[in-house]
Amino acid sequence: MSGENIVVWGTLKTLESGGTSIANNALALASVAQYDVVADGSSFPQAEFVLTGAFAVAPTEGTTLALYARPLDVDGTLDTEVPETTRPTVFIGTFTVNNVTTTQVMALNGIYATDLPKLAEYYVHNNGTGQSLSSGWKLTVKPRARKVAP
Repeated sequence: MSGENIVVWGTLKTLESGGTSIANNALALASVAQYDVVADGSSFPQAEFVLTGAFAVAPTEGTTLALYARPLDVDGTLDTEVPETTRPTVFIGTFTVNNVTTTQVMALNGIYATDLPKLAEYYVHNNGTGQSLSSGWKLTVKPRARKVAP
């Protein structure tokens, strides 16, 4: 219907396609690519992140894997500090895990990240699941925005 508020989607980008194992309470960089809101996301201010991965031993039901951004080029070419488990950077959201050993596809709790840093690296924090996230995990981002329908 003309004039209504609709959601438009951009092109999916893979930030990590075969991540190394992430031990319980550890942090890992999605090292395949950075995400640039302008260049990769058509300047869409929001995005949906999806994490796909498995555990060799079932994690604790309802625990989380947290997603953090490390803003880059915030002062010319200067970047913010690399996150640490005791000092995270920009919190994006959490993926809630199931207590299974099969591959899990987890959207960011159904919440879309908003106001993403213009350019950033992304890190996954195994935030107390009780088990290691197995190697081979994948992280993708899909830009989205709202606009008025023509």
